[in-house]
Amino acid sequence: MGKTNKNKPIEEVKLANTHVPDKVYAYSLQVRHALYELQSCSSNDIVSVEVLEDVAVEKSDGSVDAIQLKSVLSNNNPISNRAKDLWKTLYNWFLSVTNQELDVRNTKFILFITVDRKGIIADSFNNADTLDKAQEAWEVARKEFYEDTGEEKELSDEYALYIRKFFKPQNKLLASQIIQNFCLKTIKINHTALLYETFCERSMLEEDLGDILFTYMLGWIDKKLSELVENRQPMCISYQEYRTELIAIRREYNQKQSLKELAPRPTEQEVQDEISALRRYIEQLNVVKCDYTEKIEAINDYLRASTNRTIWARRGDISDGNLTNYQETLVKKWDTKRRIISLQYKHLNLSPEELGKLLYLECKDEPINIDHLYVPDFFTAGCYHALSDDVEIGWHPNYKDIFSQGVD
Repeated sequence: MGKTNKNKPIEEVKLANTHVPDKVYAYSLQVRHALYELQSCSSNDIVSVEVLEDVAVEKSDGSVDAIQLKSVLSNNNPISNRAKDLWKTLYNWFLSVTNQELDVRNTKFILFITVDRKGIIADSFNNADTLDKAQEAWEVARKEFYEDTGEEKELSDEYALYIRKFFKPQNKLLASQIIQNFCLKTIKINHTALLYETFCERSMLEEDLGDILFTYMLGWIDKKLSELVENRQPMCISYQEYRTELIAIRREYNQKQSLKELAPRPTEQEVQDEISALRRYIEQLNVVKCDYTEKIEAINDYLRASTNRTIWARRGDISDGNLTNYQETLVKKWDTKRRIISLQYKHLNLSPEELGKLLYLECKDEPINIDHLYVPDFFTAGCYHALSDDVEIGWHPNYKDIFSQGVD
């Protein structure tokens, strides 16, 4: 099993066989997993790649998560009882502790498998959360490779060195300490899907920004690590660096973001129902002599703004604070325009109705955004109609007197 046959003829090496997608995937997995770990970091934590392990998290309290990643693109099981990957990983951790690269007392030894696999020994190590349980698990696992007499069973050359080191009686205590701090993690979905879900959830991203920021931050980490290698520096990214970059790019994209119309257009029946309901915002338009076409347009703007506003709030696209500030901004804009018009057109002796309609058209013609969010054309006019429906604003100079009766 795994032993070399010296008499076996050498096979021709085909060019296609020299391309190993597993290795490319393994490298990209390290970059992606660095992003995955950064999601759970805080304060002064640092995530490194190929420094202490494939990926490691050095936490502000001095503890370390040493993470060995195993990518599986086939039916291979890297944690079966006699899997080379499992024992090589444990062997390397043993050497790291022996060489004082890792402190067994404050290190969590994590084996992260990118698929859902099972292994009797690996599972027993994962469940051994005390030193007594770890020593017992070590004893049971040793029987897989050694007879009760202590005689070694047949071992593959692939992992014989690792087994002999890990199960040497003199190494039992240190091996058991590693087992006690051993953690096995497997996933049922592919790693990229897990990472994306985690990224969106923990970053509390808007739905529209998920793909954009996920792709950007992956690229940023890859670029950052490449620059560190080129400058002969350890591949380490602090949580503070990551957080600063994420906030900055999120703010940049938010500033470019537009609220999209999500609700269906009002039906003919809904428009007619508004006309029949004798709504104040329509009456406000009647008072300043708006024609039928203008009133139909106003009804559509009002209904579209109302429905989309509800959807955006439910989705978290806008907050109650956003809406409150927006309404206050509209009232201030309306009041400023009202004052300007009364002075600017004073010499023309316009009628109150003409002044009112001019004010309405001026307000309607200027779209106003919600903070950094661009709004659809109908939204500003629709929100003005909502305010006029509550008689918080009006178009006719004497709107307060006209609509004073029946106003709550």
